[in-house]
Parts: sequence; C-alpha cells; structure tokens
Amino acid sequence: MRINDLWSPFGKEYARAPQWGPLERCYIGTFGMVDLPSRLRARVVIREALKFKKEDVLDLGSGTGCYSFYFSRWPSTRVWGIDINESRIGDCEQISKQLKRNNLKFCTGDGHLGLQMFDSTCFDQVLLIEALQCFPNSRLALSEIHRILRPGGILIGHVPVLGYLREFEKTLFDDSTLKNLLREAGLEIMLFTPTFGGKIQKLCEIFNRACRFRPLTASMFPLLLLVSGAFRIESPDGSYRLFVARKPILFQ
Repeated sequence: MRINDLWSPFGKEYARAPQWGPLERCYIGTFGMVDLPSRLRARVVIREALKFKKEDVLDLGSGTGCYSFYFSRWPSTRVWGIDINESRIGDCEQISKQLKRNNLKFCTGDGHLGLQMFDSTCFDQVLLIEALQCFPNSRLALSEIHRILRPGGILIGHVPVLGYLREFEKTLFDDSTLKNLLREAGLEIMLFTPTFGGKIQKLCEIFNRACRFRPLTASMFPLLLLVSGAFRIESPDGSYRLFVARKPILFQ
C-alpha cells in the first residue's frame, strides 16, 4: 500500500473531482467522501473484500470511483472501474491521471453487454455495490460476472430490498429472488445479511435532513460518522442486503 494512503479516509481521492472549489476539496480531502450511507456501506464492503485475494478487481457500477480508488491504493492490485455515466468516468479518469495510478483504468459500459469486453476468468473480485438493481437484465449480468470471475473468485454486492423501485432501478429484489438469481448464475452464497436498520438507519435519516443545508452538513457529518462507529451496520430489520458469493472451484 502507498504509505501516504495507509490511513486516508474512504473517498479522499474524490476531492480532486473538477466540480469542487478549494474549501470543498480541503474538506473532502480531510474527511473523505461526504455521504454517510455510502461511508457506512463501504465499511462492511471493504471488510469483506479484504478477506480475499485481490490481484484483479472490477468495480462494476463504479459511480464516483471511490471503491476503485481505494483498492488501487495497493500497487499490486489491478483495478477496473466501469459505469454507464460517461461524465463520471471522465472525472475518474482525470483524477486517476493526477494521482498517477497506473494500476487503475476506467471505462464506460452499459448493462451486461459492458462486461463482454473482458476475457473469461480474469478477475479475483467483482464489486457490485448499489448497481445490480439498475441492470435491465440482472440474470444476464450475474451470468457474465460468473464468466469473468476466476474459479474461487468473489462477488461482493449490496442491494436495496425496499419493496418498491426508485428512479433508474429495474429489478425489485426480495431475499428469495436475490438468492435464486445468484444460485442460477452458478455462484455459491457465502454471506447474506440485512443491513441499514435500527440506529444506523436513524443516523442516516438525520444526515439526509442535514443535507438540505450545506453548513449543517459540514458540521454534522464528522460527528455522525464518529457516532456510527458505536453501532453495527448489520441489522435484522435492515432494508438492504450485503452478500458475498463465490464462483466454485472445480476439481478434476
């Protein structure tokens, strides 16, 4: 890992995005990505990801690129970020160039077709964070993920189970539907747990209300992030699901 990044907060690299002014860049550079739900989600996703081999990682639905930037902090890890939003990919490419992250690449891709640019069995890990519900065909997307994972490779995902669809979402998940889709794709479920319930949900609601006023957000965010450390992200009444699934190793 790059020494200067060892204790850097998640999303610190996002401070270099072109839309920020000097004060915003300073704030994000100090505290990391200013989005409480995203930071809490990253806490459990990264915890699971670090348990497994990560020489080649695909961040599918990379968005602002925070996961891609995080894992590219390891010089020995090769990272791809892929997203449908060309503007965000452009921002991420610009940031990556500034950081001189030669082990990091970004590209645009739409749905499961975007995965066809990759060879079979070329990734150790695929991150699918708040993205599967947006694919026009989640079944084909998971099938392609199975194809590009190496035997023993890991898919780490996080999806909403809200009972309704939001803007841009295509698939409504419940526990049974999601588990069946993973198994039909040939993946073994290693972890499947509800998240974002109880006190964590309340903290996120407070943050969302504070977001209406930028000065309040700036003052509340570090405090809420600190307080959140006292509570588990996993919760029996959670309205999201964290899952880890593995491509089986076939012994001959």
